[in-house]
Amino acid sequence: MKKIILILSFLCTSVFANETYDLYWQQVPAVCGQPPEVQRYISDEDFKPVHLSLGRVSSLPNGEPVYMITYYENEDQILVTVDVSGGNETCILFRTFNKSEVLN
Repeated sequence: MKKIILILSFLCTSVFANETYDLYWQQVPAVCGQPPEVQRYISDEDFKPVHLSLGRVSSLPNGEPVYMITYYENEDQILVTVDVSGGNETCILFRTFNKSEVLN
């Protein structure tokens, strides 16, 4: 897990280095495991994948893919995972409850 956080921190730091925002990194509690075990948990909890997206080097649209985010939902919950390119684990970044839609 430390490897994933370190990689994400390194990649995203360059994005904020050129910005004028007062933002800072914080440790994020994540739960990690071997991909088949994480998928078993997701399946057992009735989550279905809804969105996939790629994180790219330096946050450039044409940058090399570095990690993949998968967004899952079930009846009233959200769960998000991250997989780092070439990594051997999947991390659950968060699981939230009481999902509701925001109407614009």
